[in-house]
Amino acid sequence: MPFTRELRELQAIPPAYPFLSVYVDVGHTDESAESMRVFVKTRLRQAHTDAPTTRDRSLLETDGRHVVAYLEDVIHARVERKSQGLALFACARQKLFHVVSSPEPFGSKFVVSDRPYLEPLKARGGTPRLFACLVDSRSARILELGAEGVHSQAEIQSDVRRRHHQGGWSQMRFQRHVDDQIDHHHREVAAVLAHLSDRDPQVPIVIAGPEPMIAAFRVHLPDRIRTRIVTGPPVSLKSHEREIVERLLGSYARDEEERQERELVRQVEDALTPAHGARGTEEVLQAANEHAIRRLFVSADYEARGWRCNCCGALGSHVPLMCPFCAGSVDGTDLRPELIAKVVASGGEVAGLPAGLEVQIGVVAQLRYRL
Repeated sequence: MPFTRELRELQAIPPAYPFLSVYVDVGHTDESAESMRVFVKTRLRQAHTDAPTTRDRSLLETDGRHVVAYLEDVIHARVERKSQGLALFACARQKLFHVVSSPEPFGSKFVVSDRPYLEPLKARGGTPRLFACLVDSRSARILELGAEGVHSQAEIQSDVRRRHHQGGWSQMRFQRHVDDQIDHHHREVAAVLAHLSDRDPQVPIVIAGPEPMIAAFRVHLPDRIRTRIVTGPPVSLKSHEREIVERLLGSYARDEEERQERELVRQVEDALTPAHGARGTEEVLQAANEHAIRRLFVSADYEARGWRCNCCGALGSHVPLMCPFCAGSVDGTDLRPELIAKVVASGGEVAGLPAGLEVQIGVVAQLRYRL
């Protein structure tokens, strides 16, 4: 299902209070941006008032700054915005800040607990919203699948003659005539699908049917539609609709999870290249000190000792007599939590390394710009 990886990672986080979970609709208008600001800042003030201890209030203030800073970056297009909804999870006690993007808006939620509030992700992930186009050589059904169920959007039947197996020139002409009729049928279905799906251009499209028909049908779709297509499993349109829908949703969920895993691996591989990333403790610390890290990937068993400046907050591995940046005093420290906190404070994201990429260096970073 969508968000499978995110749910798995967030559910594995041990409880720690306060843990802040914020869901917002990332609108594209000044009114929606201001509404989002007011909602988040109002709830932050209330959470600060309700916090049971001074320490909890301090932690909430830290989490709130991270959330507000990230949302301001989104509003002012300083980070990529390809989504309609954002879920932000922050826990200063655990040095954690995590963002989940959704192609559809979330209802506004603000929850302070000892663990991430995941119900909106689970609800969204249980039944993704999709357009499904079931097409063969003579008929087509266009369905909208979502949490509310299955809604038929269009049914198309075309008068296409059946092939026969007699030989000769007349047979060849007849077959060309049938092919032209199928081609016309596919063009008609493509036009209807484009018209319906253009109403909501963020929703993925699944095309299913006999394999030769899917390939022939795709040719007639405009590029803006083809970029949204997830090819579904071969199905017969004579099957029961419930069976077809279950196969489509199962196939889409598997494909989406694999796509997310591939994207994460791609980001890590990008971080391993000298042009776009930093690898190993020394390089990553340099990038963190220059606030250049977009995403930090940390191995589960990564450990490192080093120092932190008490004045400017710089980090390093070999403890000096004084900070080389500001000549301030330094203290020895565990670098893992300090590095994570520094990246989060500068608006970066932190994730674990995928299981298949537990590189020996333990820590890599995808950079905002080349150092």
